[in-house]
Amino acid sequence: MKKSFWKVPLYCMIASWICFQLEIRLGRFAVITLPDGSITADNTRWLIMTGILFIAIITIGSIFFFRNMTRKEIFYSASVLVAINLIVGLISYKIQGMLAFYWAELSEWDTFIVQLLLQANINPWVISIVSWVLPYIFIIFGKKSVKE
Repeated sequence: MKKSFWKVPLYCMIASWICFQLEIRLGRFAVITLPDGSITADNTRWLIMTGILFIAIITIGSIFFFRNMTRKEIFYSASVLVAINLIVGLISYKIQGMLAFYWAELSEWDTFIVQLLLQANINPWVISIVSWVLPYIFIIFGKKSVKE
C-alpha cells in the first residue's frame, strides 16, 4: 500500500495535464463561425470532446493503473487527491488569485462532469464539491479486498 498511496493523485494530475494540452489543441474544432461572421464556441462539440477524453481517462486508469489495487487502497489514494483538491479549492476561493488557473491545469480530467453540471444550472459550490470528490469514481474499478 505504501507504493500505491500516491497512485490516484499522480495519475489524475498527469492525465489532467495531458487533457489540458489536448483541449487546447482540439478545442479549435469547437470554435465555429456563424453566418453573420461572428465567432463562437459550440458547447455540444466541446462536451463531445471532453466526454471522449473523460471516458479515455477513466478507461485507461481502470485497466492499466488501478486494476491490481483493492478498493480500499484506491479509496485511501483517492482521499489524498480529494484532500488536496479541498485545500487548494478553499485557498483559491479565499485569496481570489491565479492559483485557481494554475491548479486547473492539474485538475482538468473531470471537465466533462463539470460542464454537464454547468449545463444543468447546478450551484457552483455543488459543482466544486462534486469535482473535488470525483477521484472516488476509480473505487468501482478496484478489486474486492481479499481476506488473508
